Amino acid sequence: MSLQSKSLPESLILPAEGDHKRIFLAGKGGVGKTTMACATALYTADCGYKTLLVTTDPAAHLADVLGQEVSASPKQILNSKLWAVRIDPKVAFERYKERILLGVKERFGSEESLAVVQEELDSPCTEEIAVFQEFLDDLLSDDYEVLVFDTAPTGHTLRLLQLAWDYETELSHKSSFTAETSALDNTELSRMREAIRVLQSKRETTMAFVTLAESTPIAEMDRAIEDLERADIETQAIIVNQMLPEEASGSRLFGPRRERQQAYLVELERRHGKRFVTECELSDDDVLGDDALRQIAAQIFVNHTVQGV
Repeated sequence: MSLQSKSLPESLILPAEGDHKRIFLAGKGGVGKTTMACATALYTADCGYKTLLVTTDPAAHLADVLGQEVSASPKQILNSKLWAVRIDPKVAFERYKERILLGVKERFGSEESLAVVQEELDSPCTEEIAVFQEFLDDLLSDDYEVLVFDTAPTGHTLRLLQLAWDYETELSHKSSFTAETSALDNTELSRMREAIRVLQSKRETTMAFVTLAESTPIAEMDRAIEDLERADIETQAIIVNQMLPEEASGSRLFGPRRERQQAYLVELERRHGKRFVTECELSDDDVLGDDALRQIAAQIFVNHTVQGV
């Protein structure tokens, strides 16, 4: 069969000259975010851009999809311009603690100062902050031309993004700086403000949702889009995954389901007219490895005929 695919404009995923592009793939658990993130990252790498694929989801199966192990340090994938990294909360915590304590030791040097900061680091929320700091390191990195974020399910993603605003507000209004932490806090405040600017920039950041043509993932996506809009982050694209092909129409089992999918798709296009809405067909096999990922990318990003889909 030949599939003439709809496509998203390359301007959503490829950086303008001299810029960097950040791409977020968000959505409910189980809708195919990891597959879409891998396909997107491989596509930008194939286009010649040095790309880092970042997963913030502890349950993500990047290694299975890519066919290579992914660790807490960037690793080159498929001998291409693609690298991948997994944000590991425990590794992030140790790195964060080491970085903070080293900074305090270099600035002040006393055991008393180290003890003060060590006590602050023993807070239950330190691991969450450490993960957030790793996320910021990647978000603001100049080492890659494109960064693709395979996010955790919607609620975790919104929490991660909300931390930027919460942390910026806390630091802006903090009046009781200690000598040990004031310089560090001011440095972090600058990073928070830059992160917020980047997230709100449509030129530098693309927010895309992956969903299924079903009521529950669409409802969760709609709520998340509204939450992001309140933070001045605009969702630019929606990928409707696992759509049944036209030949399913004649099936007693799949025909009615395809009709419902098409109705959801029409409604999505009507309600999200200002956003790019595209679809990806249900694959007849597991999407694993670079060939399968390129087939997916061809449906989403490239206007051409894919043979054998």
